[in-house]
Formats: sequence, C-alpha cells, structure tokens
Amino acid sequence: MAYEDNFGTRAQQPIFAGVPNIFNLNPGLNVTRAWITIDATITITNAGGAGTPIGDAAIANLAASRLIRRIQVLASPGPGSRYPKGPLVDCSPRSLLRFAMPQREGKLVGDLLNNGSLGNGVAGAYEVYFTIPIYFSDEANLNGSQANSTALNMNARDSQGLPVYSAVQVKVDIAAALGEIFSGTAGSFAINGMVRYGDKRIDLSGSDTLPMKQEDHIALLRGAQQQFPDQLLPLDGAFTQWLVMAEQGQPGHTLSDALIERLEIQGNTLNFKKKWQEMRQSMLDESQFDPSQTLTGLYYIDWTDGILQNANAAAGLQAYYSVLNPSGSGLDQLRVYTRRVYGLSS
Repeated sequence: MAYEDNFGTRAQQPIFAGVPNIFNLNPGLNVTRAWITIDATITITNAGGAGTPIGDAAIANLAASRLIRRIQVLASPGPGSRYPKGPLVDCSPRSLLRFAMPQREGKLVGDLLNNGSLGNGVAGAYEVYFTIPIYFSDEANLNGSQANSTALNMNARDSQGLPVYSAVQVKVDIAAALGEIFSGTAGSFAINGMVRYGDKRIDLSGSDTLPMKQEDHIALLRGAQQQFPDQLLPLDGAFTQWLVMAEQGQPGHTLSDALIERLEIQGNTLNFKKKWQEMRQSMLDESQFDPSQTLTGLYYIDWTDGILQNANAAAGLQAYYSVLNPSGSGLDQLRVYTRRVYGLSS
C-alpha cells in the first residue's frame, strides 16, 4: 500500500523474514532523505537464555537494526539517460546509522520504544519502532544550495529533456534467524508487523542534481600490517565522505580502537596520512559528532570542506591502513562506507 503526504512518498507492507522486501518508488521531484522503518512485534521463543550479541546487537537499543541485513536502492536509467545504472545505495544498517550522526547533531538514534535490545535474546515479545535513514542530500557537510545538489532525481526527464530513471526500487533484506542477531542461541523469532518506506522530496525543477552512490564493503584482516591495502575500494566517481568502522572479533564485530593505527591515502591530487587519534580529533573539532557519544572504532573523513568540487576522484586512488590483528587471522575486519558523486555528460 502506498500513499503520499507533504513529506513525499510513503509505502508499507507486512514484513517477510529471510527475503528482500521490495518497494517500487513513484516518480516525481527530488528525494533529499529516505528512511526504512520496522514497526513490529518480535517474538523470541525457545531461547534458553540470552545469546551473545552480534555487531550493533551489543549496543543499547540497536539490536533491532540487526533485523535488517542490507538496504539497496536500485535504479534503471531510461533510454539515453545521462544518469548511471547500478545500486545507488548498497549498505548495512550499521553504516547508514553512523553516517546519519552528523545529520542528527552528532547523535546515534536507536529504537523509539526503548525495546531495541530485544531482551538480549531472551524469550519474550518485544515491540519495536526502528528507523534506518538514507541521506541523499547532505546538509551537514555541504554549504548553502549545494546541500541538495545530490538529491535523488526522481523526475521523468532532466533539464535537457532526456529520461532519468525508468524504475527505482528499494530492497530491504530481512534476517531469517535469531542467530543473525545473537550467536550461541537455539531460539527462533517471528516478526509480526510492517516494514515501511518513506521519503522527503523537494522541487528542484530546471536544475539537474548529481548522481550519488553509497556503498559499504568489508576488508578482512589476515594479520598485522604496516600497509594493508583496501582492494575493494570503488574505482569510479569522486569521494565526498568516508566512514571507516573497525570491527574486532568474530562473531561479535565489536567496534574497537585496537585495530587501526594509521590511514594513508595516495592519489593524483591527494596525499593523506593521519593516525587514528588525529582523525577522531577532527571529527570533534568539526562538530560532526557529539563528544558525549561513544565513538570507539569510528573514523570519519569529509573530503568536501563544504564544497562539492573538492570531492576526490576515485580513479588512481589507493588506501593503506596500518593495522593490528589482535583476534587472529580472519577474525577482525574493517567496514568501509563511502559516498561518491558523479558528473553528468553535457
């Protein structure tokens, strides 16, 4: 079921576990922000006691985010379109929630009903209302009118009369088993409720917004290295922001400052080299993150300095981490979230 209000477009459907839940978006205007909401009761049975939290399940009020494996926004360009194909968003909830912090006055926002910990996996019924935001515009990092220059163009045609996208689809992949949220449990869960998509749109008629792609990927650590290369870094577009999350141990993936010593990035126009302490201090000095929040394991870099033209071309860029591997080979990892902007051909 879909409907519209002054925010833009909203749609909802019953949640189906273990499969992608799909929304086909209506055309029109420009999407500045979208969100996925889980509004449901989670019933855990046969648990036999608490399990060991995995990832954000260990953080107060964030276990409900583990119900979502991944969120994708898939776009198919129309014939002759100047806009790129492929996933515009391909991210885990952990990445989207952390990038949202600068947009939310530096704060990490959890379950609205304070049941997001799901009883640490203990049998029971838990009502949750949890939202994962997707930011296309970037009011926290870009100055003035540039803030909406990367809003998702959902108009049928661009300023030259060419098609934009023939279809845009949102896929929300829902967990199938309680073991994806808490390890070491024999329990199971059932979801009774709705998954919702919503977005906020503005009218930018007469001006074409620039395509933005958001992704995250995992770099698995095999041992301590002075120059560990990120071989999965995207090769196209121009980077506007990076958010590196250092995750220690399997299966817990606990955010930790014990993995990264230094980050070095080399490119045609870039020579970046900072210790993790310098990156963390910059996050606070630029007022991007609230110092009262737990920032362990987070390293955020804004390449734009408020101006989109400062984005760094991905082509020819190489990133090297000086890393430790305290948990052993293959047990620690880096989750790297990137945002890339693309130009339009004339």
